Amino acid sequence: MIRLSQEGMTFVEIIIVVAISGILASFAVVEFSDSLTSVQSGTAVEKVASDVRFAQQLALSYGEEVRVHVDLAQNEYSLKWSDGSYVENPAGGGNFVVRFGQGNYSNVEITNVGFANGRLDFDAGGRPLNSGSDFSGSLGLLTINNKRTIVIAANTGFVSIEEL
Repeated sequence: MIRLSQEGMTFVEIIIVVAISGILASFAVVEFSDSLTSVQSGTAVEKVASDVRFAQQLALSYGEEVRVHVDLAQNEYSLKWSDGSYVENPAGGGNFVVRFGQGNYSNVEITNVGFANGRLDFDAGGRPLNSGSDFSGSLGLLTINNKRTIVIAANTGFVSIEEL
């Protein structure tokens, strides 16, 4: 006859199981956090690229200079008219200011600005200028989380994203 043991797990076995479970859970949290940062970073880069294209279209449509101003210290960028007033945000009204480091972009940081004074201008013809001056080749407008840079081509204002 086979006899089954009615004994449970020892205290040491329970501690080992809890410790292993904790270690596995910590790996899962780290992986999730890295994924979240990557998704937010990718979304932020696409938003900046889209907003730069929007600024150029505004300049062409209204025949007036539009500025993209990046404020590294405040971790934000804004769109402004040539007189310094803010462009109205079509996605909800108010000033066109995008702040990173909070909300949907809590893990996003602007880590570098490539334009003088953090200012990309589009003249009335949609031509990009580096803080009011011509430039050649292409320049990185800003870098997000030291991983992706928004690049602006001279003359055309073509916007691209470069992985670092």
